[in-house]
Amino acid sequence: MRRYILFAAITCGMAFPACDRTHAPLLEEALEMAGENRTELEKVLAHYAGDSLKLEAAKYLIRHMPGHYSQTDTAAFTPYYDAVDSLLTAMKDTTDKWVVRDSLVALSRRFGHLRPRKVQDVKIVTAGFLIQNIDSAFVQWKEGPWARHLGFEDFCEYLLPYKAEELQPLDGWRTHLRSFHPDHLDELAYCDLYRNSALQAAIKLNDNLWYYMKPGITDETILLPVHRWRTRLRLPIGTCADYGTIATSVFRSQGIPVVMDFTPQWAFRSLGHSWNVLLAEDGQHIPFSGACCNPGQPHKLGERMPKVFRRTYAMNPELRRMLQTEEYVPDVFRNPFIRDVTEEYMDCRDAAIHVPEGKDGHYAFLTVFDNKEWVPVDFARMEDGKATFRKVGMNTVYLPVCYEKGGKMKPLAAPFLFAYGGKVRPVVADTTRRADLVLWRKYPVLPHVQEVIMRIDGGEFQASNEARFKEKTVLHRVTDCSATGKEILLSDTVRPYRYWRFYQPKEGSYCNIADIRFYERGSHKQIKGKIIGTDGHWEGNPEGTKDKVFDDDLLTFFDAPLPAGAWAGMDFGRPVALERIVYTARGDGNTIDIGDTYELFYWNGQGWSSLGKQEAANICLRFRNVPSSGLYWLRDLSKGKEERIFTYEQGRQVWW
Repeated sequence: MRRYILFAAITCGMAFPACDRTHAPLLEEALEMAGENRTELEKVLAHYAGDSLKLEAAKYLIRHMPGHYSQTDTAAFTPYYDAVDSLLTAMKDTTDKWVVRDSLVALSRRFGHLRPRKVQDVKIVTAGFLIQNIDSAFVQWKEGPWARHLGFEDFCEYLLPYKAEELQPLDGWRTHLRSFHPDHLDELAYCDLYRNSALQAAIKLNDNLWYYMKPGITDETILLPVHRWRTRLRLPIGTCADYGTIATSVFRSQGIPVVMDFTPQWAFRSLGHSWNVLLAEDGQHIPFSGACCNPGQPHKLGERMPKVFRRTYAMNPELRRMLQTEEYVPDVFRNPFIRDVTEEYMDCRDAAIHVPEGKDGHYAFLTVFDNKEWVPVDFARMEDGKATFRKVGMNTVYLPVCYEKGGKMKPLAAPFLFAYGGKVRPVVADTTRRADLVLWRKYPVLPHVQEVIMRIDGGEFQASNEARFKEKTVLHRVTDCSATGKEILLSDTVRPYRYWRFYQPKEGSYCNIADIRFYERGSHKQIKGKIIGTDGHWEGNPEGTKDKVFDDDLLTFFDAPLPAGAWAGMDFGRPVALERIVYTARGDGNTIDIGDTYELFYWNGQGWSSLGKQEAANICLRFRNVPSSGLYWLRDLSKGKEERIFTYEQGRQVWW
């Protein structure tokens, strides 16, 4: 053991001089940028002159400090933070956190004039603050129970940084957050297996965050940011990034090594996602959601990501280079403190793209589509008419682009499917070969929809001339649970009935159905009568009454008070003959909606070209004489925002 320690010490001592030679220009550059604050940073270096490891840690922080920012005047936001505190206190007994959210949004708008003025940390960080943070981090590393497995490089990223996000106040956050509900952490010391388990400590601490914070996750940032810790920890809502940043700081205050990862954009739907990663004692990187799901629990399994990046304290040299040379860089890559970790999450391959119109030495970007535009997720230098994007997620459609001055996006090649195995398959519309497209939806069916559409399975459409349906005719039994509208064509031998209904005998279904429309034989028009059926609603959904089935709104639905045996229908006051029934299961409103106006587009090589508009007269659309083999996009011009690109293969939409 003594020999090992001696060897490690010698190796460390040999490595640092080489490291100094490599990084000395960055250190000197940072000291020069500090200006009048240089003396403060030099005090830190002088303070650790006799401790080579802490000196190297100090150099690490200083040389990567340029580009990290703080607010010049934190007091300017104090009235806003105080107002948030007052509001949360006044609404502490409000059980619906979304009501609280709406009040916070309104309050945030009142203070919308506030804009943080920024200053680089290198110009304001004091020697005392930096020394205190370095010493505290070293105590956690060397003497704490949950970070002893870290090597020096990991320590520098997982515990050492004096902040977890930009504009975080330069205060005593490690000491303050250490007292934020560390319940049961000390109990791990009594278990020999878990005594030094960063994993078990992370699970307990994350349980505490969930219990005390009760997080409500929103998709997009809706509040003016709150950086004061005592206020921030009370907020009942936030994005995944908000809670991830909170968790990073709280965990590091306890000496638990945690970072944040993110994907700029999902490969199959809108938005991106951020989450935490624990460096466990066995060397595994274990993802989890701060204050939500724990390390070891399933996290977004099966949800395709094109790229994954890790937020770092150290600057990415390639991004630094790009920011210095390119006239325009998209927002996601203006932050140089990230690095690619895609291969930790998936089987990924390099995608080489020919870019004959690209400029050598400049950068190409790989984009994926969200609901309305192409979003950059990766970058690569263009050399000899080619750009090679490294470690790219497969089974995703990408568009390679560059950006002209002012941020205008320019396609460099055709969109392509990066298929399994790493094969690049261009998606190019063939204008010489035409086809008809029959379209049923504008957005893919995601898990939350699939779970509820199954509740229509086994439901029956019945007709009777008796109000109690003692004698009835079963006209149709639902066996197809695909998330599209359905049409029941009735034979002209079906006699007229006064009462028509949807009856659901299936246990646990709560008679969930979104929409029913009856069409009279002869007139071919929709006919309505008096709404009849099971009264009431499921106790958790006061809006889910039977009348919602007949309001021509695909987003409202019947949520009956009975798990089975409920029904909804119409009394037409007289026997009527129907020619068809159109119905839609509970879902997401992205099926073709009768009466809405839609427009279909295809990618023409440089942008989207319209293939015409249609008002939906039925539950599907038919676009004729469309260029085949293309990439398409169907838009609902009447309402909604969820839309997705697709190809058309063997008579069906394939979503990307």
